[in-house]
Amino acid sequence: METLQIQDEIKRLKATLTGNLFEDGETQQRIYELKKQLNPEIENNPSADDDEDGCLYCGS
Repeated sequence: METLQIQDEIKRLKATLTGNLFEDGETQQRIYELKKQLNPEIENNPSADDDEDGCLYCGS
């Protein structure tokens, strides 16, 4: 997937989030996997995720 395609898919997935942790778990995981494709560093350094949502796994 190209960068723009990945970014579009992340936006599409974010639009489907309900705010319910249990319902959104798989979607959040997919978003995280896509983000790692754009910026592999976030796997070992979550603070490198410059997304406005921040780290998806903080507090888990």
